[in-house]
This record gives sequence, structure tokens and C-alpha cells, in this order.
Amino acid sequence: MNKKLSKYADALPIPKTLKPLRKKNNEDYYEVQMTEFHQKMHPDLRPTRLWGYNGQFPGPVIDVNRGESIRVKWENKLPDKHFLPIDKSFYNLSELPEVRTVTHLHGSETRPESDGYPEAWYTRNFKETGPGFKTEVYHYPNHQRGATLWYHDHAMGITRLKRLCRSCRHVYYS
Repeated sequence: MNKKLSKYADALPIPKTLKPLRKKNNEDYYEVQMTEFHQKMHPDLRPTRLWGYNGQFPGPVIDVNRGESIRVKWENKLPDKHFLPIDKSFYNLSELPEVRTVTHLHGSETRPESDGYPEAWYTRNFKETGPGFKTEVYHYPNHQRGATLWYHDHAMGITRLKRLCRSCRHVYYS
């Protein structure tokens, strides 16, 4: 029997807006954790395992004004083993840790060390890092025109898995 799911059964999810933890040298400072959690995606379905930011889907919004410089520490708190199969046949992926992350703010004008390049990956608690890794705390000067940007994981060779689960793409207003 093929039961159809009802459309629009849930209200549109409104993500929480992240608040800075502190201000230092006139810059707001945030910490965002990438975690595994379970969440219902439809009232007729069981909770689904997701990987996302701060244990919520959609992930938190970061809302800043143009020209407001901020710093963000993106923390990998994910399990060491991936729950999806990984194709290790290219990019020497068989030699890399299975769960590695690096957050890229899509559309942001940043310095290279804060861009979230695929080879700047790191594992849980920064135990292992990729060849492009430079810093645990990213700096976003927000000089670009005001826009809705989005942040997502960008780690070498496994970004496609994050696109598949969709829970790892989130909104940043500048």
C-alpha cells in the first residue's frame, strides 16, 4: 500500500536567529556547533536523523548589517563515522577521516583563511585538520552588498552528501 503524505501539513519552520556570545574589539562573536540530531520532517513520519547546525533544521540565522564585522567559531561535534556510504575512490578520500567539515559562507567576501575552502576541513574538536586549515575562528567583515547568503559544509569529497541531506544549508543575512 502506497500512502501519500499530505502537503503543507506543518507550518513553515521559522529558524531561530543566533545571538552573539560576546563582543570584543567591536566585533560580535558566535559559536555554532555541527551536530547530529533527530527531527520530525512530517507529522505522519518518524523523526529523521539529521546533521545540521545547533541541532535544528533549518539551522540558525545569523543576522548582521553590512560593514558589521563578526567572528564565528564553527565547531564539529559530529560522530566520527558517517551514516551515509562514502565513495572513497577519488581525491585520496580513503586516506582522509570519514567525517570532516568546513563551513563556507556562500557569497561572502572574506580572506582565504575564513573562506571555508574544501581542503581547510577539520574533524571533531579540531583533532585532525586538512592541508588548507588555518584558523578555528572565522572572520566575516561583511563588506559585500547587503544580501541573503547561505552557509553550508564544504569539505573535500563529501559536500555532495550534505547537499543530499539538505539539513546542512542555512541562512545568513548581511
